[in-house]
Amino acid sequence: MSLERAKWAAVAAAAVLAIGGLALPGNASAQAINVADFSCGTTPFSVNVDVKGLGTTDVCVTSTATVDLSCACVNHSGSCPQAANKATTPTTFKSSATLEPKNGRVHTTVNLPIAVNDQSCTAPEGCGSGQTVKLIEFTTEDSQPTFTLATGSCESPGPTLRTLNCGPTSGQPFPGKGGSCLALFP
Repeated sequence: MSLERAKWAAVAAAAVLAIGGLALPGNASAQAINVADFSCGTTPFSVNVDVKGLGTTDVCVTSTATVDLSCACVNHSGSCPQAANKATTPTTFKSSATLEPKNGRVHTTVNLPIAVNDQSCTAPEGCGSGQTVKLIEFTTEDSQPTFTLATGSCESPGPTLRTLNCGPTSGQPFPGKGGSCLALFP
């Protein structure tokens, strides 16, 4: 190869390296965002998130669920004595979380902050003295909870990457003695 061709080859190689240097792994505009995982979590009201190729771009996870809380008055023996002492109250929970990437990746589990316990209950009318209010069961409506993953912060989200329904979800924290409390709710 002649000396002139060698110089041009070196200049061309330097140009390719300089242009290629713009596509560093931390540069989100030079990479495709890859949603490696966006799946329902192992606990109710949670979602697993694994997004790669973000560079410094945040992601936003929003979640919503309407939960029917079935509560009843329970006596000292652990039974629910009167069918009138019960109530089912739909309660809507919403949250959003802006997640910052580390090394161009967000890998975490996001929980919808839902309290499904006795403190979530509103006392039904007619609870007698010595009775306590307990959460008998909870169920989510339809295909909820729903989680949405988008680029950007939650204050000004960008395009939606995925939407996921993780339900319906239900539980029976206190069925009552002999199932007496569960029997109140068809």
